[in-house]
Amino acid sequence: MIVAYNQRQKYILAKDGQKDQSYFCPGCREPVMLKVGDVKQKHFAHYSGTLCQTLTENETTAHLSGKMQLAQYLQQFGHVEIEAVIASIQQRPDILLTRGKQKLAIEYQCSPISQKRLMQRNAGYQSCQIKVLWILGETYYNRNLSQKTILKFMTARQLVFYLSNDKTFVHRHHFIKADFSRVKYTEKRHRDLFIKSLQLPTYQLDVNKQRYKVHSLLMQQRVDKFLINHLYQHNRRLPDAPEWIFQGCTFGLNIANWHFRLLVVLLLEKIGLQHVIKKQKLSQILLQYFLGDDDFKIVQLQQIFSSLEKQNFILQQGGYILIRRLPKWLNAK
Repeated sequence: MIVAYNQRQKYILAKDGQKDQSYFCPGCREPVMLKVGDVKQKHFAHYSGTLCQTLTENETTAHLSGKMQLAQYLQQFGHVEIEAVIASIQQRPDILLTRGKQKLAIEYQCSPISQKRLMQRNAGYQSCQIKVLWILGETYYNRNLSQKTILKFMTARQLVFYLSNDKTFVHRHHFIKADFSRVKYTEKRHRDLFIKSLQLPTYQLDVNKQRYKVHSLLMQQRVDKFLINHLYQHNRRLPDAPEWIFQGCTFGLNIANWHFRLLVVLLLEKIGLQHVIKKQKLSQILLQYFLGDDDFKIVQLQQIFSSLEKQNFILQQGGYILIRRLPKWLNAK
C-alpha cells in the first residue's frame, strides 16, 4: 500500500516516508514497515502474520493520491479514518469523518460504478445513520456527463469533483437542460469542500428557435404518433403549441422539456378553467417523468408549478391548485 499514518496521526504517502520513522496501517492500526527497493517503488507493508484487507484492492495511483490528500484536508473538521471497516454493513468508505456523534462517509470515485452498486452502498450508510458524499475524480471531470450520471452522484443539489494534481475542489450547481442542447451548470473552483450555494444564473431560451426545432422533429416523423393523433382529434397542431411549452430547461426529465410541458398543458385543459385539483394528485401524475430521488423530483416539480403560477395559469393554495387561465395556442379561434 502507498499510504500510512505516522505517530502524529498524519497520513503519509510511501514516496514521502523515511526509514527511521514509525508508521501504522490506516485500516487495522497495526504497525507497518516502509519498503524501499531498487526495482519496486517505495511502499508500506504489514509485518509477517498480520491479517488485514484494507487498501488491498487494485487502486490507481490517482485514486490513492487523491484519497490521501482528501484525508489530510478533512482532518481539520474531525477524526479521519481511511477505509474504516463498518462491521454491521461490511462496507469500507474511502474516508470516514467523525465529528462528535455525526459521521460522514466520503467516497472518492475515479472509476465507473453501477447505479445498483451505488444505491446499495448509500442504503448501507443510511441504515447506520451515516451521511455520504460522493466526490468525483478527474476522469469524471473531463467527461460530458449525462443527466443520469449527474443525478447518480449529486448531493445537496450539487456535484463535487476533486482534482488531485491541483488540490482543488470543483463545485457544479444549478443544472439545466434545454431541449437540443447539453446540460449546462454553474461551476466554481475552490480550495474548500464545504461552500455556500452559488448564485442562481439567469437563462433565456430563443422560443422561436425551439419551436422550429420541434417542428423539424415532426417533419422527420420523430414525434410520438399517439401524441400527434391526439392533437389532431382536438384540432391542434404541435407547431401552434403555446409559447410556455418551448420555454423549458428543467433538469432531470426523462422526456424532452417540450413534451413534458405539452402534457402539463393538456392536463390543465382536461381539469378545466376555474376548476380545482388536489396538488398531491397532480404531482403523482407528473412525478413519473422525473429522474433522481424523491426529494429532487419534488423540488423540480415545484419549480414547474411556480413557473405556471408566475404566468397566472394556476393558483396554489394549501393542498390545492386552481386553474386560473389556460395557455393560448397559436391560431386558436
